[in-house]
Amino acid sequence: MRIKHYSLFNNSSKVLNWEALRNDESEAPYFLPYSREEFLKKVDTLSPSKATEIIINETEKLKIHKAFSIGCGIASLEYQIKKFSKLSVIVSDYNSSVLRLKSYNIFDDCLKLDAFRDVFPVNESFLMIFPRIDTEFDDQQLETLFLKCKNAGIKYIWFIPAELLNYKIFFVELKILLVSILKGKSRVFCGYARSKSAFKRLWGKHYRLVKEYKAENRFFLLQAIE
Repeated sequence: MRIKHYSLFNNSSKVLNWEALRNDESEAPYFLPYSREEFLKKVDTLSPSKATEIIINETEKLKIHKAFSIGCGIASLEYQIKKFSKLSVIVSDYNSSVLRLKSYNIFDDCLKLDAFRDVFPVNESFLMIFPRIDTEFDDQQLETLFLKCKNAGIKYIWFIPAELLNYKIFFVELKILLVSILKGKSRVFCGYARSKSAFKRLWGKHYRLVKEYKAENRFFLLQAIE
């Protein structure tokens, strides 16, 4: 099952524009600071989150030492993985804000990359991280990404849904609708929220579920089907 997902933003945009959000200080959850110092103030922590700890520990058990993230955004999860592990971490995004991250010299590389048009610069020595990007794509696009990862030799994927459909999500979407009416502000379509069963149908031809985890949110470790 899936439903349409909407958000309200401070700016006047009526369509989703991630580059604008990354550059807008008024959009605090999405804003990517313009200096290394401000970036570290935003994402640095004294200890890893529970999800980060799980990802690091389980990845080390798999004896994989390189991680590639698609659609990293402000890269807070990736930053924690880099800080608290010995993993090589490469981040990517399709808008130019990722080049700001590159200038901070924190990650092993930062790439502006179109997930569909560009070749993934990876091989079987990497695992992939899908960090809350699922809402961005329709079903066919998301399944295409799983197939592209498998064709690139990726054996494992950390799949971290932005929205895992449940009753709470329905209430959140209703609240967004009511607030938009009361404030006279247009909702911005931000993609889709899906159920676990919907995700399984999309990855199921190419990957199998190894384990489901619950920390700050629910996420999955997937393994390529031989």
